[in-house]
Amino acid sequence: MGNIVNGIKSYFKDRKNRIVHALTGVSMLILTVFDSINPYVRVGVFAGAVGFNLLRMRYLG
Repeated sequence: MGNIVNGIKSYFKDRKNRIVHALTGVSMLILTVFDSINPYVRVGVFAGAVGFNLLRMRYLG
């Protein structure tokens, strides 16, 4: 259980993860100005960002 908590802490403390999520959020807001985005697509995009960050943290350090 402690390993999971430490992994979550390191995920939230990683600067690159915050940058990716901020860029994803801003791009979603900009796209919403021009056209409505399906909520499932939004959740999918953020889930993709989380998956990308997890893979980057695990394999690229």
